[in-house]
Amino acid sequence: MAKPTRIFFVADLHGSAICWRKFVNAAKVYRADVLLVGGDIAAKTLTPIFAGPAGWTARVEGTARTAVGDAELEKLESSLRDAATVPFRTTEAEWEELRARPGALDAVFERRACTELGRWLDWARPRLEGTETRLLLGLGNDDLTPMERVIDADPLAELTDLQVLRLDDRHELLTLPYSNPTPWRTHRELPEEEIARRLDEGFGRLDDPSNAVLNAHVPPFGVPLDLAPKLDANLTKVMSPGGDPEYVHVGSTAVRAALERHQPLLGLHGHIHESRGTTTFGRTLSMNCGSAYSEGALLGAVVDLDDRSVRSAVLTSG
Repeated sequence: MAKPTRIFFVADLHGSAICWRKFVNAAKVYRADVLLVGGDIAAKTLTPIFAGPAGWTARVEGTARTAVGDAELEKLESSLRDAATVPFRTTEAEWEELRARPGALDAVFERRACTELGRWLDWARPRLEGTETRLLLGLGNDDLTPMERVIDADPLAELTDLQVLRLDDRHELLTLPYSNPTPWRTHRELPEEEIARRLDEGFGRLDDPSNAVLNAHVPPFGVPLDLAPKLDANLTKVMSPGGDPEYVHVGSTAVRAALERHQPLLGLHGHIHESRGTTTFGRTLSMNCGSAYSEGALLGAVVDLDDRSVRSAVLTSG
């Protein structure tokens, strides 16, 4: 029997550079054959660092942080990246002009998100080159489509989103890099009917669906993997009479139907940070690794695939 293929899976890094470094370094720690990101690589926010006569200033959670000289500026930018935001050197006048012009800040953020992803890949390359570990990256609903080109152009990373990939000579990987509609109307959302169509088309391209891995950013509907806080019309959490948040199922009915119908070996998911756990659909093991990116903690899953089974699957944190 061939040795198991070990996958280290994470999702929802959302721009946390410290989580990315932990992820890449985990290849050696877990002896992973495959490092796999299941979407939402990009940060959610852009933080301006204003140039002034006495140096540079950024406001972080309402507190002004200053830097004088290149070394302090680089240290400030590094701390912002570890805090899961994108630093942007600018002036107050330029910032106000960008804010006033429709779409201007979105364009800046798109460029900066692609630049930051390039930085991540540059950092990973010397640590993974010469090893047998593959770096597979998928996008999610909060990511930007131009990021595909950054991954595709990298000599080491492999983009999961546009093709069926072989994990080894026994297992294939099918990826859904979108979510069903969310209240935030994020960049990469699809109606359930389109998700169903794409999944059926994807499973039709697999040589052996029963021995495949489905990397679907959004988890299946109606199980513990997709419970998120209920929101009102103002996107505020709805609280129970006891003062705790109410939770509702927000996953994809189409993803669930695909898992039930096609019965792949494994389903890997993210998207709902609070719903870390595992469940099963017949013979299919389905996992949501969760996310604690805002705390700088890396949540993941180590999965060993045998010829026709999941030998082991363990949720990890670090």
